Amino acid sequence: MAISRSMRRGRLLTAALVASAALLAGCSGSADAPEDTAASSAAPSAAAEAALPEPDLEGIPDVVAVVNGTEIGRELFTTTYEGQFSQAASEAQAAGQEVDQDQLRTTVADNLVSTELLRQEAEARGIEATPEARTAAIEELLQSTQLGSEEDLRAAAAEQGLDDAEFDRQLSDQVKLDALLAQEAGDTTPTDQEVQDAYDAAVAQQEAGGDTTAIPPLEDVRSQVEEQLRGGKTSEAAQALIGKLREGAEITVNL
Repeated sequence: MAISRSMRRGRLLTAALVASAALLAGCSGSADAPEDTAASSAAPSAAAEAALPEPDLEGIPDVVAVVNGTEIGRELFTTTYEGQFSQAASEAQAAGQEVDQDQLRTTVADNLVSTELLRQEAEARGIEATPEARTAAIEELLQSTQLGSEEDLRAAAAEQGLDDAEFDRQLSDQVKLDALLAQEAGDTTPTDQEVQDAYDAAVAQQEAGGDTTAIPPLEDVRSQVEEQLRGGKTSEAAQALIGKLREGAEITVNL
């Protein structure tokens, strides 16, 4: 089901932590040309021919980390790791490689710490999840999961072990984090020059790599390039904020 990866993060930090999942994973924010659909769909098909490895969660402690007195438990880490592992294993298999699970565990724990720091900062700033923002988040989830209604969304969440109360709590967390990052990033609208530069760089990179796939004209992919640039600016703002929050935080990781 389309919602599974998003929900298994343990928080409704979905497809984009909605810009945040990518940024907490260390998104660089570079703007590439849109992927070739046929090429991107071929790799998963080839990878599916062989069984994916199993995630190694042996020895994970009950309390994975403590952030300013707030515990990050094994259950949250496990569900998040399983979702991350599934994607990482598919990508690694398509490239003929193996997943470095030690590194992945470290990355997942680090991302959860960063997310908790942001959650605490949103709370400290008094950021609220308004009804309007919650409705917008639901609409975005429906679009990304291609489900038909909020009832379908909640049913899919229930299949992942999230009851309505937990769904609502995670949705509120998502909305607050989005608002926090919007505050930090400010106006992320790219200039025409930034869009042109990003497009030209993507074309040059593709040509340098010997890829002969035709890139559509800029005007055909402008909205995608702009979205990537906005995401990059939000990512940079998030990483800067996380860095500042870490400086004054008490963090213990038990992996």
